[in-house]
Amino acid sequence: MILDKVQHADRYFAVHPRFKAAFEFIAKPDVKMLAAGTYQIQDDDLFVIIAEDRAHEHHARLEAHKKYIDIQLTIDGAFDIGWKSLATCQTLERPDDAENDVMLYADAPECQLSLSPGTFAVFFPDDAHAPNAPNTFVKKAIVKVAL
Repeated sequence: MILDKVQHADRYFAVHPRFKAAFEFIAKPDVKMLAAGTYQIQDDDLFVIIAEDRAHEHHARLEAHKKYIDIQLTIDGAFDIGWKSLATCQTLERPDDAENDVMLYADAPECQLSLSPGTFAVFFPDDAHAPNAPNTFVKKAIVKVAL
């Protein structure tokens, strides 16, 4: 798991061959103007989901992915994401859904990460994460990077 500011993204270009393209895309000023939806960057190997959420009662489950790395970035507003090492997750709620690349766990997160505009978090396949409902409106980008 990585937590940092977008202006430091170049530090992570060498972590994965697609990270440079991913971070260059989300650093563009016009990303803020994108409507909610899915946008291809490099076919199914690299795409971004723009999501908008409003305050509501929501108890997210820890999720993990086998095929994709998640890069989550706050565009507007702020929200928290729970984190726990997948190796320590014990209560599998939904086994691997290969079509949607998601496993769900009922475990409690070990810690909470706060994402404000310009802050990103990277979640690898061994990172279970649970986006929590925002206190107010939030717009975020979720970049899916194929392994």
